[in-house]
Amino acid sequence: MGFDKENPEDDRLLWDKFLAGDDEVYAYFYKRYVDALFSYGMKFTSDRELVKDCIQDVFVKLYGNRSRLGEVRHIRVYLFISLKNALFSVFKKDKTMYHIDTVEPVFYVDYTAEDIMIAGEAEEEERQLLARIFESLTPRQKEVIYYRYVEGMEIDSICRLMDINYQSALNLISRSIQKVRNTFACQSSDGCREAKRINLIPKQGDRYAK
Repeated sequence: MGFDKENPEDDRLLWDKFLAGDDEVYAYFYKRYVDALFSYGMKFTSDRELVKDCIQDVFVKLYGNRSRLGEVRHIRVYLFISLKNALFSVFKKDKTMYHIDTVEPVFYVDYTAEDIMIAGEAEEEERQLLARIFESLTPRQKEVIYYRYVEGMEIDSICRLMDINYQSALNLISRSIQKVRNTFACQSSDGCREAKRINLIPKQGDRYAK
């Protein structure tokens, strides 16, 4: 699955133009990020219209508050956080919108072989196996894997989205990867060989706790 890599320099230039009153940049933000925002919002609720309404609210407030906004390093992360906050504000008023009956909304995502990097062509049997493996992850583990390996986010951005510190993010990623590998190995007739096909490899610069 492809994604737009975070580019702080490009984002800073675009954000500065937006703050200076460039409406074309504002329109560009919407066109570039609306689909990603919709996909992200649907991870927290199955209510499509609610997600659409919250996205509209995010962009209305973005435009209306432009003169009061400060520096933004990653536009996509800023918009994700804004949408998450908008959704959670609604959820607090109506708990029937949660995916499951918990204290707070839960990150929900169905992973397939296309959602993560896999070495080589995945057979249908492997696709089904991967789906079962990711079902074993907790909502928080699914969320951090989604941010890191599907959206390609940096650790700092993940910390902001999940409201955790840097080391906690590293630990959560590490435990999630290890759980995937262990589960895959346990469910395969040749675990050692098959586990190597999972390419959830720690990115350069990451230091995971043991």
